[in-house]
Amino acid sequence: MKLILASASKNRCQALQSLNVTFQVVASRINESSVGENHPVKRARLLAKLKGEAILKKTTAIVIAADTFTICQGKILEKPKSETEAKAMLYFISNQQTTNHTGLYYHDPYQKFTYNRTIITQVKFRQFYPDEIDAYIKKFPVTSWAAAYAASELYIKGMIKTIRGSLTGLTHALPLEVVIPLLKRSGIIFYP
Repeated sequence: MKLILASASKNRCQALQSLNVTFQVVASRINESSVGENHPVKRARLLAKLKGEAILKKTTAIVIAADTFTICQGKILEKPKSETEAKAMLYFISNQQTTNHTGLYYHDPYQKFTYNRTIITQVKFRQFYPDEIDAYIKKFPVTSWAAAYAASELYIKGMIKTIRGSLTGLTHALPLEVVIPLLKRSGIIFYP
């Protein structure tokens, strides 16, 4: 059985590596901006599905694909296109309640089943300081993260007051509490 992670995300790779499973990384290059779905739950699920299906067109394998973004005050925050946009996002989410959406697509052609859902995590941020945001922008690769943050970084964890939902969905954009039972159903051996 071949297992493919349809993502080059360092955090997703790290999450799957923590299970000691053998997998290949094949980044799925879909045009996310061409997807017209705006309902956050449906959008995350659809983007993950499109990424997974793009890989399945090329090979037969168990495919795991995901897409993550944040909603704050009804606005979708995906990866910022510049440091200026990242800075504006950080000011926007400061002292706010946000909702992290992680669309997960898992397809097993061997056992013939598919899982496609959106995992929700509520995040409350503390107040950020202007000089902190400036230093943060200089230190972290903010344009590679949805909403300009990745809770996998220890400093960023200190910017969060509370979370409710998937811890690994938030920290690594891959909800392992959902992935592990799917791998078990596929007969894939994993261990810590």
